[in-house]
Amino acid sequence: MPSVNKIVVDWQRNFRFIGKDENNLTLSFDTSIKSGGDGTALSPMETLLACLGACTGMDIVLVMKKKRQNLIKFSVEVTGHRRDEDPMIYTDIEMKYILTGKGISKEAVERAIELSEEKYCSVGGMLKKAANIRTTYEIVEE
Repeated sequence: MPSVNKIVVDWQRNFRFIGKDENNLTLSFDTSIKSGGDGTALSPMETLLACLGACTGMDIVLVMKKKRQNLIKFSVEVTGHRRDEDPMIYTDIEMKYILTGKGISKEAVERAIELSEEKYCSVGGMLKKAANIRTTYEIVEE
């Protein structure tokens, strides 16, 4: 049976919303002051980029652990380029993985990224139908 998720999104004030799941975990949304919001939280489109980074990041950390790589620090920089007309969807997304550790294997990193992109990351699987997603990585030896 397919998995089902339910989120309730409640309006707080102005353009601020709070999303809540069935376990009462919450996520705040807003928009910039320039766009009429209060600038108190990420916008929905910024949150989408963060979701992509977190989804693929979890995959990569899991694969790197399974490959017994000595990962000390890990970051994903996600940059989205939107079209000018409504709906202002992302047309291009650039992702840069920065992996810090001791003796991290280039092959392990490349395989982890490949598995995330091709098999595991649900957010990326959806977004790649609408946007061109490009990835790079950097290994920092510590």
